[in-house]
Amino acid sequence: MRRSPFSGGWPGAVALVALCAHPAARLIAQDQPLNSGGLFLLFPVGAQSVGMGQTAAALDGHGESVFLNPAGVGSLASNEFTLHTAHLAAGTASALTAFFPRHGIGVFGAGVYLVDYGDQDVNDSSGTTIARIAPRNLALLATFATQLTGAFALGVTYKLVEFRVDCTGCPTPSNGQGVTHALDVGGQFSVGPDHALRVGVALRNLGFPLQVNNRDQADPLPTRLVVGAAYRVQLRPVNDGPDADRFDVRVAADLESPWRETGSPDVRVGMDVGYRELVRVRGGYAFVHQGLSGPSVGLGVATGAIGVDLARMFMTGTDLIVANPTFLSFRVVF
Repeated sequence: MRRSPFSGGWPGAVALVALCAHPAARLIAQDQPLNSGGLFLLFPVGAQSVGMGQTAAALDGHGESVFLNPAGVGSLASNEFTLHTAHLAAGTASALTAFFPRHGIGVFGAGVYLVDYGDQDVNDSSGTTIARIAPRNLALLATFATQLTGAFALGVTYKLVEFRVDCTGCPTPSNGQGVTHALDVGGQFSVGPDHALRVGVALRNLGFPLQVNNRDQADPLPTRLVVGAAYRVQLRPVNDGPDADRFDVRVAADLESPWRETGSPDVRVGMDVGYRELVRVRGGYAFVHQGLSGPSVGLGVATGAIGVDLARMFMTGTDLIVANPTFLSFRVVF
């Protein structure tokens, strides 16, 4: 592109420059426009699910399940505050969530998810820097989930989604900005002795197109349907102690595909081995067609009201993320 990015409408040009700088848009969904400002909604969030190969459709008992299946937060028994962070090649991703169970009603929650792509230079046709832009994606979340019975849960999350480009030194005071609304809805049910098998179904990012420049260039949100299951196997008690003093193994698998599309879905599998919630060791693999395929490992520790989860991805065939990125989740239960 030889001409100045300011020609043809500054807000749209800023958005185009910002998103074209990141190959993530092309790697995640090559059939989407280059300025698809909502693709950050597909980035993995939460070290527990990342450590298990990004499986989370049947995840329960932790607030991070809100990012894939909001029904999973319906089983929370205590207030929870969690911080998630990760460094992607596109930028730094951070999320804050808080959940508050109410006996006999359900679990209320809220969160904020930010992807900061960092400052970027805007050059004219001669290569001279004429401005600096700061593109960011932001999602504000409000969640409600409830256990209808001991074996069945429903959840819904409302998301205010924003793509914003702030500019320093721009020829006009206008900034590129797009705002839209979306919903995640999901359900989970468990069967078998001690509810060992848990199945989850969720529809993510169902909402209106994200309009940055004009209606003709509005980008559809990356709506996804995910179905998954998790199975827990209790091992022999330690020193013939009570049933609570057991190691257990949890295996999980998810299938995910674009909404209303058939064909080969993305497949994610994972395993979690540990003693209660004190120590957990995780591993998994994501068989994803575009951009996020590869193995991952994770570790979780908890003591009292504090829990920490770490995960590392070893992705192949993508420059969406930095080499072997680390995901961190820190939670406090109160």
